[in-house]
Amino acid sequence: MGIAEETQVVKNITFVPATKIKGAKVFTIKDEELGKIEEVMIDSERGKIAYVVLACDCFLGMKCKLFAVPWEALKASRGAYILKVEKGAFETAESLGENVWALTHNDLAKVHEQYKLHPYWEI
Repeated sequence: MGIAEETQVVKNITFVPATKIKGAKVFTIKDEELGKIEEVMIDSERGKIAYVVLACDCFLGMKCKLFAVPWEALKASRGAYILKVEKGAFETAESLGENVWALTHNDLAKVHEQYKLHPYWEI
């Protein structure tokens, strides 16, 4: 590979600090705010972002609804993230609550299925 090709490959790679992801807003494709990324969960065995914890409906004095969202389901856009869902999908969905912090691969496979994504560890 020549220097020009190596430079081109490097330009196409984007590295983002986890601190920039955590706290970022998440919007629908219709530009409706869904919530914010509460945490980035890393698969330490595979060295990949496994999922993010999405906090929705966080109103003053109320407990947030927490959801697992596969990293592959999000698209970066102007300092925020876009998720291809309707806003109503989270209004009626059952929150994972504190269980969101300790998902197993079986749990995460079900989450990937909801987003019509193949689990990254099976690829």
